[in-house]
Amino acid sequence: MDMELTGEQQLLVDAVENLGARWRTMPPGHERDYAHYEPSLQNALAQDGFLRAGLDMGMLEAALVAIELSRLPVVTSFGASALVTAALAGGVPDGPIAIVSGDWRKGQRMLSVATHALALHAGQAVMLDLAGVAVEPIPSVYAYPYGRFVDEPDWTAAVPVGTDGKLSQWARVALACEAAGAAQAAVALTVEHVKERFAFGRAIGSYQAVQHRLAQCHQIARAMRFLALYAAWSGEPSAADIAATYAQDHVNKLAFDLHQFNGGMGVTCEYQLHFFTYRLRALQAEFGGADGAAIGLFNGLWSAAA
Repeated sequence: MDMELTGEQQLLVDAVENLGARWRTMPPGHERDYAHYEPSLQNALAQDGFLRAGLDMGMLEAALVAIELSRLPVVTSFGASALVTAALAGGVPDGPIAIVSGDWRKGQRMLSVATHALALHAGQAVMLDLAGVAVEPIPSVYAYPYGRFVDEPDWTAAVPVGTDGKLSQWARVALACEAAGAAQAAVALTVEHVKERFAFGRAIGSYQAVQHRLAQCHQIARAMRFLALYAAWSGEPSAADIAATYAQDHVNKLAFDLHQFNGGMGVTCEYQLHFFTYRLRALQAEFGGADGAAIGLFNGLWSAAA
């Protein structure tokens, strides 16, 4: 079973696919660039109005764009911008946005390239302009740029934009969308590989054991997509928790099987698989991981039932 997109939604997805076509294959020399943030793509998304998809069309449409962009080996802050910031602040800065998860002293995804940061401070979600804020880049293999605040930011300069719960909710929606896109790209890459790689005179993909496990990986990636889209469409906190729990809980299965089926090549930096599976590993731990999302779901449903 699949959901059929409306005409407008299909045009939107096609436009994003066309926009990202030039970055679908990494150029020679970039394979070892673990964290390939692409400012030109970020700027194109802003100039062409895609960052406002959640505001101008709806959160479901923004989620569709986020998933499509996450199928690329390069990264932007689209999820944080068009989903999280749009839901909380009602407006979207053109520059990349980082979401500060957990202790501000720790390394944060996208912080080294961000112009603004969303964070929790004193129980409230705030938006912080990073102009003049010292950030130290952190080397990482996790397919995203990472940075760390050199000193504690001046939180009095931050602008309140919402509640703790709303930031966590939409951050998990964005996380689920990015995980779904990366998972779909990793599965598609592996399917093509097992068709072309031969062992004992047969394509690896012709062996039933490989087919069964790849079918499971495909099912997981599709379920990630559906749960993320439902969470964006419904706006329900419980749906966001379910989408994040499922995505984060299944990263181990995807990473193990997909790397195994790509063989030794699958663990090298000269092959695109690491752009997606390492990204999944980074997303797996954010906002408390699968356990944190599951606890959030339990608390939300228990409170509602009470």
